[in-house]
Amino acid sequence: MKKPLVIAATLAVVLSLGLAACGGDDSSEETLSNSELIAQADQICTDYNEQLDTMNEEAALDENSSRQEIATYISDDLVPLYQEQVDELRSLNPNEEDAAAYNDIVDTLESELQVVEDDPEAAIDAEDPFAGATAKAQDFGLEVCGSN
Repeated sequence: MKKPLVIAATLAVVLSLGLAACGGDDSSEETLSNSELIAQADQICTDYNEQLDTMNEEAALDENSSRQEIATYISDDLVPLYQEQVDELRSLNPNEEDAAAYNDIVDTLESELQVVEDDPEAAIDAEDPFAGATAKAQDFGLEVCGSN
């Protein structure tokens, strides 16, 4: 059986990998080139990864933590953090050529995040609850958000 803290940390890493990118379509903003989009999305992921590290240190979960405690941490702390990250990534404005792929990543991610939110305890056992978004992020060329 996996240790609860390891499970929470693994889920957190998977979440950060899955939170690859989101697209906006606000035409009033200047669109980003592919390299600008990747750089800005990866910076957002870097910033949220740092917040995640701090949260995990403060969570006080250990090998004695129950599944319910871990599920509560996921639903009360991790899901809202990643929803904030999704919102921030969504504010980026991809160019027309990248918009479909970028928006597909966020749509997939939000769908997968909803599954985790609906049943955080099941996410504990999932190998990668964000496999679809992670794969799409990697294919898109994201380095931090879609890295292994």
